[in-house]
Parts: sequence; structure tokens; C-alpha cells
Amino acid sequence: MASLMALARPLRLGAGIAISLLMVWLLLRDVDLGEVGGTLGDADIRYLVPIALLFFARYWARALRWQILVRHLKAVATRRALPRVILGQAANLTLPFGLGYVLMVQITAKKFHIGRRELFGAEAIERMMDGFVFALLLALALATITIGDGFTGLTAFMLFGAPAGLALAWLATRPRERSEERAGLRGFPARTLARPQIQPFLCGLRSIQNPAQTTPVLLLTLAVWLGEALLYWAVAASLGIHVSFLVHIFVVAAANIGAGIPLAQASVGLAFLAKEALVATGESADAAIAYAVGVEAIIILPSIVLAPLAAYDLRLGWRDVIPRFERAGAEPAIAATGPG
Repeated sequence: MASLMALARPLRLGAGIAISLLMVWLLLRDVDLGEVGGTLGDADIRYLVPIALLFFARYWARALRWQILVRHLKAVATRRALPRVILGQAANLTLPFGLGYVLMVQITAKKFHIGRRELFGAEAIERMMDGFVFALLLALALATITIGDGFTGLTAFMLFGAPAGLALAWLATRPRERSEERAGLRGFPARTLARPQIQPFLCGLRSIQNPAQTTPVLLLTLAVWLGEALLYWAVAASLGIHVSFLVHIFVVAAANIGAGIPLAQASVGLAFLAKEALVATGESADAAIAYAVGVEAIIILPSIVLAPLAAYDLRLGWRDVIPRFERAGAEPAIAATGPG
């Protein structure tokens, strides 16, 4: 068994590299790199000021959202949440298969003294909120601009899947009367949810029961991704690409869904979908790849600079990154300050 696990790691790494290289090839095929370089070289640097403002406003909105999301687990100042958000963005851009989220749960558990399973529950709410907003943005774009039918099925799936996930989270965390609980425990689902191993995860989900948490988290999620659309617009305008703002809304939703392509580096998935999305709206492949590269540069380069500063601010060490699997009940205790 140990030998199989040791073999699985290089296989996963090799598969991730292979898929990332395939997507890079798909990204660059039929593209004149000279034209792309010329477009990037002619960028209007005056847009760097609004780009920088949008970039930091986006980080602050994410930090405020996360602080509200875990409020029922532990009170965290937005200033303290900011370096955690910066590190999370860097991890999600560099690690494949959604491992950035797993890494940030480990780091957050160590640095903020919140249980891992509670954090996985809170992260699940954040991911479902993101998915719901992406679905709304895709639906808005598909209803107003000509893109094609390639994203219709995905939009329909997410419009159903994200609200269904939130509804299940609400049902799973709904307070029960004692008589209902005794009757419900006769069924398998209720018995499963009552297990001690599941309760911390449900505690993390429990913000869904509190409108004072759910409403601002949803509004901030919408603000985060509309701010990202403004960031994409500023990148496009600096490159002389002038398309409807709805196109950038579409690109944000489509590209960030693409960032979750399994095994591939998230940044490669984002670039690939950004390029394909702009081509779908009628732009040339050369302009689309310049746009994708510009968006990637604006997102990745500041993360490279800020991530080490964020790690220093959190006093992050190697022991904080390496997980220690402890017995149930051994994780830090939390005092729930929200409902339930």
C-alpha cells in the first residue's frame, strides 16, 4: 500500500504537467506570437492606476467576505484575514486539482485556531456562493450577447446545482426539535448527520442559517466578481480591445469555472478559458491571447510579490503547511458565536 501511494504522487504530478502542457498548446495554437507581443507592447500604462486600485479593492472585499463567513466560528479582524486571502489566491493559481483550498484550510486552522472540518464547511459555502454568482453572470451574458451554445448547458447545470447545494446545506444545519430529532434518527441520513465526525463540518456550514451572515456574503461575492470584471475591462482597454462590459462579465464567469479544470494548474485553465471566451465573442485569436496573457499577468505578478509578504505577516513556517492528522476531538475547540 505504501509503495502504491508513493507511486501515485509522481503519477498525479505527471498527469498535471501533461494536462497543463496540453492546455498551453491549445492556448497558443493558430496564434501569431509576434502579433501578441506587439499588442502587449503597445499597452497603455495609464490604466495601471485603476488596475492597481481594483486589484487591492478586490482583495479587501474577499477578506471582508471571509471574515463574515467564519464569524460564527471565530471573530477575525478583516486586517488579519487579508494576508490569508492573498496566500489563498496564490495557492489556487499555482496548485492543481483544487489543492490550494486544502492547503489554505491547513494554514488557517493553524494560524487562526479554527478546526479543519469547520473550515471545510465554511469553504463549501463560499464555493457554492461563487458558483451561484457565476451562474447568474453567465445567464446574464448569454441572454444579452451573442456567444454561442457552448456554455448553455453549463449555465443551466450551475443555476440548478449551486442553489441545490445551498438548500441542502440549509436543510442539514436546520435546528431540530427534540421530538423530531428522536423520530428522524430512525432514518439513515439523520443518523449520518448526527455522527460526531460530521458535526464540525455542519458547524462550518451553519452560517447559511443566519441571514445576517448569508446576505452580506452573497452581496460581497457579487461585488468581488463584478470587481474582477472591471479589472478585466481595464486590462482590455489598456490593450486597445473595446468590447461590451457584458463580455467581461462572461469571461470572468467562464474563466473562473475553467480555473477548476482537474489536475491542470488553475492559472493555465483561467488563461485557456479567457482566450476561448473572447474568441467566442468575435475577437481574433491574437487579440484574445494578448487579453488572456494580460489578465494572467495582472493577477499572477502581484501575487508573486504579495504572497511572501503575506506569509511573513502570518509568521508562516513549514510546520504550519504540513498537516497533522489528529484523532477526532483533538482539533482546537471553537466557541460558536452565531446561530445553533
